[in-house]
Amino acid sequence: MEKTSINNQSKSSTSTSTTSSSSKLKTAYETFLQEAATLFPKVDQKLLLNILQFETTYQDWEGSVMLKIIYPATISDIDAKKDWIYRKYQRVSTIEENRTLRFKAIRMYIEEIEKLLKEDPTIEYITGSATMTPSYAYAT
Repeated sequence: MEKTSINNQSKSSTSTSTTSSSSKLKTAYETFLQEAATLFPKVDQKLLLNILQFETTYQDWEGSVMLKIIYPATISDIDAKKDWIYRKYQRVSTIEENRTLRFKAIRMYIEEIEKLLKEDPTIEYITGSATMTPSYAYAT
C-alpha cells in the first residue's frame, strides 16, 4: 500500500511540473507571436513563421517563397510596382485583383522581407507560402 501512495505522489508531481512547463512554453510562444506581429505588422504571420522555421532549421534553405504583395486599393500604377519587382528580383510577377503582385522568389529571407517593406512603404500587406522546393523548380 505504501508503494502505491509513493507512485501516485510521483505521478502527481510529474503532472504538475509538466503542466507548468507546458504553460511556460505556451506563454513564451504567445509572447513571441505578439513580438513578431509588432515587428512585422504588414506580414502574414504564418508566412513569417514558415520562413523563420526554414531559415533556422535548414542552413542550406534557398529561401523559396511564393510571395503576394498587396497594395492599397487606391494604387495608381501597379505596373510600375511590377517593373520594380522585376528589376529587384529578376522575377516576372502577375497582377491579381488589380492590386496584388504575385511571384516566385528565391533567397527571400526575413531580412529581405524587412528590406522590401522599408524600400516600398506603400505595401499594405505581404502574404504567401514558403517551401523547401529547390530553386531549379522556378525555371518555368
